[in-house]
Amino acid sequence: MDNIENNSWLEYALNDFEAALILAKQHKPKVEIVCYHCQQSAEKMLKGFIATNNGKLIKTHDLVVLCEACINYEAEFDLLLETCSDLTIYASEIRYTNILEIDEFQMRKAINDANKIKDFVQNKIIKNSKL
Repeated sequence: MDNIENNSWLEYALNDFEAALILAKQHKPKVEIVCYHCQQSAEKMLKGFIATNNGKLIKTHDLVVLCEACINYEAEFDLLLETCSDLTIYASEIRYTNILEIDEFQMRKAINDANKIKDFVQNKIIKNSKL
């Protein structure tokens, strides 16, 4: 994969994260949509990391599966497994059913989790580019 495609994953991830932050600031935020964008940001960050390591991209929304793929390149990604598990539920269930009742506390946690993954991946990419 070339750098343009790698950078596209990361750029899309940052766009999703920014959208989540903007939507969260609304008077009555649609917490489900914010959580969805947080999951999407994390998914694209992990896929971007795999792409920067010339790995095969997996067609999945399961962040745990993607995180486990990242562990093949950097063992420290195991620190994100629980965070990835927490965000994965927002991939599809939230868009197609009303079974999830999400409040602002969960929305804030989703934002924090997505930010944690974003910062972790960006730091790993920067570190690896200096090697």
